[in-house]
Amino acid sequence: MENGRILGIAYNVIPVTNIESSAKWFNKHFGFNIRNQREGYLSLFRENRPIIDLIQSDNDTRAVFEINHKKRWVITFFTDDIESLHTYLKSEDVKVGNISDEGRFGKFFVLEDPDGNLFDVWEHHDCELIY
Repeated sequence: MENGRILGIAYNVIPVTNIESSAKWFNKHFGFNIRNQREGYLSLFRENRPIIDLIQSDNDTRAVFEINHKKRWVITFFTDDIESLHTYLKSEDVKVGNISDEGRFGKFFVLEDPDGNLFDVWEHHDCELIY
């Protein structure tokens, strides 16, 4: 076994306007728990696994980029039941796009948090992910 290699992504950092209200939003809709809170910064975990870090931003920076004038996300969440999650988020008035079934590539939809950060949600049953 080699030492010093990348084993995966520990977490992603996203900018928000208010970390407390954003953390509550992510906790309510995804069950993430809050850890490592300090001024202007906190971590969101799923059980003992880091998922994302929120950092309070003082400008309009968002975790999005554009290709051909279309906004794209930088983080994809994984789910084992995309239909139920999509239905739940819609019932909570979360901005979600339609589910796209891309066959062997899985099912996807895009959602937006209250700060305008975009996220992709992916369901795939032939993939080795630990969640």
